[in-house]
Amino acid sequence: MTIELGVALVSTDISKYIEQVRALDRAGIGMIGCGDSQALYHEQFIRCALAAEHSQQARVGTWITNPRTRHPAVTASAIATIDDIAPKRTFLGVGTGDSTVYNVGMKPASLNTLSDFVQTIRELHINGKSQWQNGECYLTWAKRKIPIGMAPSGPKGFRLAGQIADIVWVCFGIEQDQIRLAKEYIAEGAAIAGRSLDDIDLWWMIQLSIGDSREEAIQKIKANLATSGHIIFRYGLEGKNVPASLHKPIEQLTRDYKSIEHFKSDNLTDNLGLTEYLANRLAVAGTTNEIIDQIKKLDTLGANKLFFYTDTNRHKNLVPQLTMDIMPHLND
Repeated sequence: MTIELGVALVSTDISKYIEQVRALDRAGIGMIGCGDSQALYHEQFIRCALAAEHSQQARVGTWITNPRTRHPAVTASAIATIDDIAPKRTFLGVGTGDSTVYNVGMKPASLNTLSDFVQTIRELHINGKSQWQNGECYLTWAKRKIPIGMAPSGPKGFRLAGQIADIVWVCFGIEQDQIRLAKEYIAEGAAIAGRSLDDIDLWWMIQLSIGDSREEAIQKIKANLATSGHIIFRYGLEGKNVPASLHKPIEQLTRDYKSIEHFKSDNLTDNLGLTEYLANRLAVAGTTNEIIDQIKKLDTLGANKLFFYTDTNRHKNLVPQLTMDIMPHLND
């Protein structure tokens, strides 16, 4: 299988962001996502428009927006506008909401609300008219089909994604048992809708870090590991393949994590003794050669599309290292 990489970039430096988009696109990145966290970074859809304008090949879209802070009609119009800039290269990533909603004093949406959100956006794109929370809404100018993706992290979310999503970013883990288990959950949902895994564009979430050794690389992404741990385990541990001995520290991580410090909780995993576990579960990290080997091993396990999310304000050298030292060697 061909190995593909995707990345969601967040930053507050527009000129640097444009440079990074151009470099990633030239190097053959498969997908560029734009994070949604208004308290911490630039506005999502403006960055999507910039990514669409400054790329030629990569797919571009939201990673991830939500039904709590974005009305579906506004979202449908916004992503259709991106699609006009980058025709046939646009996607819409949706979720229940994380730092975006927590940092305005809201709670995440339910999975039922998320499902309704997806249905409303699809109906607006197909028919120009739909319902949202007992009211009619309209989109008169944008008849089209834009792929909609979800980034679930547990059994219920995986099953829903299997039923309704065109793209699934698997936020769960990249060890063999986690890959197998996530595929089983998604396949169960797909079967309900008369689909199979072959009908879904599957991507696997990782934390990527390059260093002079694996140990040094992991040190650079401890905050990222805390963020991923929070996202995966905030709704509980059932069905998530976690050793019983780690239940208490992981539950403590979800209590201690602060969304206003998204990607900045550098000491949390060390304090709870979780750094090694989360790195083994989620990280592709090490020297460039070690990373290339790890990515090729994941390909043999059936995870050939890898996606990572990073704050480039904190990891300034990651994009040039990725585009020059790693991506040219993945499909040798």
